[in-house]
Amino acid sequence: MSSSTYDRNRRRKKKRRFGIFEIIVIVIAVIMIACAHAGKIDPRSFFPAPFMVLGFMPMLILSLVLLAASVLWRRWWSILIIVVSMLASLSTFKIFVPLNTIENLPPMPADTTLTLKVMTYNVLGFNYNEPEYNNKPSATMRLILDANPDVVLLQEGTSNGVEWQDMPSLAPLMSEIKSKFPYTYSSPEGLNIMSKYPFTTQPLCEPQQSRSPLGYNRDMDTHLARAYDLQLPNGKQLRLVDFRFQSYHLSFGKGMNVRVSPDVKPSALERMRRSFALRGDNAAEVRKALDDSPANLIVCGDMNDVPSSHVYRVIRGNDLKDAWCNAGRGYANTYNRHHLKFRIDHIFYRGEVQALRAQRLVGGSSDHYPLMVTFDFDTIARDKKRIK
Repeated sequence: MSSSTYDRNRRRKKKRRFGIFEIIVIVIAVIMIACAHAGKIDPRSFFPAPFMVLGFMPMLILSLVLLAASVLWRRWWSILIIVVSMLASLSTFKIFVPLNTIENLPPMPADTTLTLKVMTYNVLGFNYNEPEYNNKPSATMRLILDANPDVVLLQEGTSNGVEWQDMPSLAPLMSEIKSKFPYTYSSPEGLNIMSKYPFTTQPLCEPQQSRSPLGYNRDMDTHLARAYDLQLPNGKQLRLVDFRFQSYHLSFGKGMNVRVSPDVKPSALERMRRSFALRGDNAAEVRKALDDSPANLIVCGDMNDVPSSHVYRVIRGNDLKDAWCNAGRGYANTYNRHHLKFRIDHIFYRGEVQALRAQRLVGGSSDHYPLMVTFDFDTIARDKKRIK
């Protein structure tokens, strides 16, 4: 082979080092970065943004596959591009997949009376509308009782106004419920509480006629959120806020007390677009209420939206901490239907409280899994004693 032919072949190989594969990598990298930061855009002004947020984890997984292929095939430009895109998306990755270990979590206090276990759980009305669940004790309530938290904030805690004592699946468990949780409250919104400590309660935000992206209104006024002011040992004051935001309504249907408006557009894409916009309204209203709430605050609920979304960012603001990010580990979905494995239930906090451990429990018969967080609610007072 002549030297000129050898040089031409060598130049062709160099050119191929940055070819179609690298172009694909660049496209995926740009999309992943866009998905990582799309939550900064209000979906009411740019409706594709929330769909991009949902695509972050798939794009991350695809990028990891491309990274493995790039290492295997020694595509150095591709490796560099993917690593840079991952660094640009790192803040969002940490929200979706925190990598906490026991070693870097705060120690559990020896005095357990200074801790508070808080659970948030969308219980799907304890499956009251599904007859097959009514002939046996509720698996959802059984999960709560076995976990034995100090406070449980429920969403969809009732079904069409039916009280717990009238639900066949809860009847066998009522004595145990009353024994473990002597303080309970049921609101018209289905925002219920089960507590070992006494509390006072009040609704948050202005009452509104409940809405749906399907285009119907229910014949009742509801509140977006409810506050519970707990009376804890040693006179400590703590406010809990429970909320549930607009659902995606992936399953089209009409329930009780439903009035369908003329502009119903039942396509899945249109329902999701409307849901994102309505949740933006929900978040803005609840955020105002949180700004006016006491400093010691734990916020729980079914956000129906994922970490780093616009709604998530509005609710979290600059003052609230995400309990799963600070005390959880790895990727944990709380929704378990329609093959959508997303964490759409969240617990935030601020003030003289600190998240020590966060768990995602599996079980029950709801379409959600619960989150349970152990809080230290006397952290600042103890830190002051250490300093002295």
